[in-house]
Amino acid sequence: MLDDQNAAMKRTMDKLLGELSIEEKAAQLMVLGLTGTLVEPELLEFIGKYGLGGLRLSPHLARKFVRYLPEGSPGSENVVRKPSLHEKIFDNGVPPMRIAAAEYAELLNGLRKRAFEKHGLPLHMVADYEFGGGDFTPPGMLSLPAPMGFGRLGDTELVRRTSAALGKQLKAIGIDWIHSPVVDVNVNPHNPEIYIRSYGENADTVTNCAGAALEGLKASGVIGCLKHYPGRGACAEDAHFGISAITLSRKEMLDIHIKPYAALAKAGMIPAVMPAHSVYPGLDDSGEIATVSAPIITGVLREELGYDGVITTDSMTMGGLMAKYSVGEACVKAIEAGVDLLLLKDENVLRYELLEALVKAVKSGRISEERINKSLERVWTLKWNYGLFENGGIVDAAQTEKTLLKKEFREIGREAARKVIHVKRDDDKLLPLDPGKKILLIDRVIFSQLSRNDSWNHPAMFWEFMLKYAPGVAYVDYQPHTREKAEAAASEIMEQIDYIVVTAHFDRNDHDHADKKFLSGLKKFGKPVILVSSNPYEELLIPEDIGTVIVTYGLMRESLEAVSEFLFGGAEK
Repeated sequence: MLDDQNAAMKRTMDKLLGELSIEEKAAQLMVLGLTGTLVEPELLEFIGKYGLGGLRLSPHLARKFVRYLPEGSPGSENVVRKPSLHEKIFDNGVPPMRIAAAEYAELLNGLRKRAFEKHGLPLHMVADYEFGGGDFTPPGMLSLPAPMGFGRLGDTELVRRTSAALGKQLKAIGIDWIHSPVVDVNVNPHNPEIYIRSYGENADTVTNCAGAALEGLKASGVIGCLKHYPGRGACAEDAHFGISAITLSRKEMLDIHIKPYAALAKAGMIPAVMPAHSVYPGLDDSGEIATVSAPIITGVLREELGYDGVITTDSMTMGGLMAKYSVGEACVKAIEAGVDLLLLKDENVLRYELLEALVKAVKSGRISEERINKSLERVWTLKWNYGLFENGGIVDAAQTEKTLLKKEFREIGREAARKVIHVKRDDDKLLPLDPGKKILLIDRVIFSQLSRNDSWNHPAMFWEFMLKYAPGVAYVDYQPHTREKAEAAASEIMEQIDYIVVTAHFDRNDHDHADKKFLSGLKKFGKPVILVSSNPYEELLIPEDIGTVIVTYGLMRESLEAVSEFLFGGAEK
C-alpha cells in the first residue's frame, strides 16, 4: 500500500514539474502574509495568475502586516514602497474585524479552492502558534501555558497530549502548519526574545519536549516547524529589530544549541526547520546571516546532520536582513544557501519583486531549475504526507465550532495550566489567600487579551475568575502607558485594602524594564503584595523585594482560571 502511495506521489510530482512554468514554480516557494480577516484583490489576483505555496495567517494581529523595521533604519529603501492600486491601506490603530472560527474556516477554504483549481496544488495555511493561542483564539480555542512551564515539569506525555489537542483545533479551522515548537536552549536569563518561549536551559529537556510536541501535532495532521536554527537561546538582542551575533564556538553550538536538531533529525521526526536571522561566526566565519549562509544551512544542517526536509525562512523583511540586502536578493541567497520556502509577510508590491527576482535568477542561470525542483519536491512531499493533496486542505466549516468546544480540549487545557503553576517564593506566608479579606487586583493587560477581546479571552477576565472565589475583589488594570494612572487610582482605595494581587508580563519591547520598576514601587503602600507573573526571570521582570511570587507561564484564559483556584486553595464559592 505504501509503495502504491509513493508511486502515485512520484507520478503527480513528475507531472507537475513538467507542467509548471518558472513563474509558477517560483510562486510555490513563496509564503505570503494574510493579516486580518479581509482579503484584498491583489492577493486573489496573484494566486489566480501564479498559484502560491502558502499563506502566513495573522487574523487578530492587525488589519495589515506592520513591518518590524523602524522608519529611517538602514535598509528602509529595501522595503518601503508606494502603495499600489488595490493594496490594503488601513489605519492599524483600528482593530481587525472579528469573525467566528467557522467564518474564518470558510474564508480559508475559498482561498484554497482558488489555488487548487490551478494544477491541483494545495495552498497551505501556516500560523505562529507557540503558546497562549497564537494569533487566533476564538471561543473554545486552547490558550496553553508557555513552553518553559512544560519544560520545568518534564512531562513529555502532557506536551504530547496538549499538542495533539491544539492540533485538532487548528485543523478544524483550516490551519495545517505552525511555526513551532521553539527549540532554542535558553541559557541566557537576560534573553529579551526567547525567554519562556523556550522549553528551558537544558538541551535534553528541549529535545524531549519538542519531540513530544512534534508527535502530538503529527497525530492531529498539523505540520510542526523547529525554530530558530541554529539557536537563539544565548542571545542578548532581539532579531526582529536588527542583526544579533551569537559568538559561541562551533563546539558550544553543536554541543548545546544544535543538539535538539541533531537528535530529532537522526530520529526522522522533523517536518520543517526555520533558520534565525542572526550571525554565528563559530559556524560561518564570513559573518553572514544564518538564513542566507550556505555553511550553516547546507554545510551543517543538511550535510552534517543529514536533514533533507523542508527549510522555511522567518519573515524576510525583518530589520537586520533588510539592512544588508534587497528583498529579492535576500531571498535568492536563501535559496542558494539551501532554503526551500520564503516567508514574506508584507502585503504589498514586494511579493511581485520577490517573484521577479526568483524567476530572473533561474532564467539567468544563477539558480538552476533543478535546484528549484528539489525544493518543490521536498515541500510537496511534506504536503502529500499530511494529506493536503487529497482535497487541497479544505475543511468542513460546519463542524469547526463544535470541534473547538469539545469538553476534552477544555479538560486538557485546564490540566496543563494547573500543573505548570508553581510558587517561586512565599517568604511572607500569604498563601492561600483568605477570601474574606479585602483584595485589590492590579491587572496587567496584555496584547493577546486585547487582540482577542471576546467572552473567551479579554482584559479583566482574571477579575471575573477571582470573583468566583472572593466576591469582594477590587480591580484596577494597567498597560505600559497607563502605569501612573493605575497607581494613582489604587492609592485612592488603598486604605481599605488588605492584600494586593498584581499580574506581570514581560514585553520584549520594554527595554528599560519599566514594568519591573512599577511592580517594585507597589511596596510603598505598605500592603502585602502577591505577584502573579507569566515569566520566572528576576532579570527580566520579577523584583527581588516582592516576597510572594507565583509563576503561571501565561495570562490567558486557562492560566488565569487555574491561578484563581490556586490563590484561594479551593473550590469556587
